[in-house]
Amino acid sequence: MRRTDIQNGFLIQDQWSRRNWTGELVAAVSNAGGLGVLGTSAGSTEMVTTVEETVEEMRKAIRRTQELTDKPFGINVFPSDMDPYGFSKTMNELATAEGVKVLVAVGSIAPDEYRQWKKDGFVIIARESNPSVRGAIETEKGGADIIVATGCDEGGCMPSLTTGTTAATALLSEYVSIPVLAAGGIVNEKMARAAKVVGAEGVFVGTRFILSKECRAADNVKKDIMDTHPDDFLVYTQQDGFARWRTTPHKYGKEGVEANKRGDMNPPQGSFFYGMYKGDLDAGVNTVNNLTGLIKSIDACEDIVNELAAPFAE
Repeated sequence: MRRTDIQNGFLIQDQWSRRNWTGELVAAVSNAGGLGVLGTSAGSTEMVTTVEETVEEMRKAIRRTQELTDKPFGINVFPSDMDPYGFSKTMNELATAEGVKVLVAVGSIAPDEYRQWKKDGFVIIARESNPSVRGAIETEKGGADIIVATGCDEGGCMPSLTTGTTAATALLSEYVSIPVLAAGGIVNEKMARAAKVVGAEGVFVGTRFILSKECRAADNVKKDIMDTHPDDFLVYTQQDGFARWRTTPHKYGKEGVEANKRGDMNPPQGSFFYGMYKGDLDAGVNTVNNLTGLIKSIDACEDIVNELAAPFAE
């Protein structure tokens, strides 16, 4: 793999379940040799509603992470067409002020913004919500350093496309020369190795870190994920068909499935704050990838990173 200055480049921790990614978890991933990523509400313990409040909470999270690691870590941003409130602009300014060098840009493809961010000195990891070969080519032309190939196996806000992780990774890696990371269902060494076989030069991992000792998701949320049978997860379309949720079978998942049947393609997902963080399983979607049945234990981030890194260290 062509290395950047973000550790060894083989594992990047997804920012999904953003409020659950604290400085402790992100630093643990980076200290283990991966790249930790702070999500938009990382570390906050109260509901915040304004850009200004979110920025201040992120500032605290960044500084806490810096207290715990001297290794690189990143923050999550969005292209401007998906960011009507100007969140990412202020986040970029904050990252510059606080010395964070890595941006994980999620959503639409934004080559012009990538070019500006590169001029500002950032390393860019680009993750198109619905990965496409044309999008990957434009992303590379825009100067991004790494592309994430997200398959429908993932948790969080799933692509509306039905392309699986291995297919998405194989296609994108064939058409670009910059590193491609596989995202979706990477829960153990076997899946990381499969990603490597089809062209991945690293992995982008979220669900597995929910089931880590450092993740502050509520204990009953972790138990709910571990206890849910692989056949019982619910999937429903959201954002008028742009994305989908996979969730354990509780209120919002059940109502979302029924709403889709009625032709409503934009049912709500509830609150991650009250759901995954506070532990009210009926308050929001408990969203994970489709291979959680392969996760057998809640482990330290260091152990998770070491396992998933093994194929890329060979």
